[in-house]
Amino acid sequence: MSDRSRYAPGVVVLSAVGLACALVIVISEILGSPERRVYWQIGGAALGTIFIVYGLLLLLLRKMGMIGPRRAER
Repeated sequence: MSDRSRYAPGVVVLSAVGLACALVIVISEILGSPERRVYWQIGGAALGTIFIVYGLLLLLLRKMGMIGPRRAER
């Protein structure tokens, strides 16, 4: 099994999680107001999740050999 086929499902899942978090941010900005700050807190949590997902995506893409130097090229 190649590296690309092993890590590809993880990339797809993390991409879907990132898209869902972006939608949560948009919805929380629409619904949020000074009286309903809980929506802003949810949007902030989704933003933090996007940062974590982005880091994991970069890690998987590097392990797949799609970004950065490969082991054989060092």
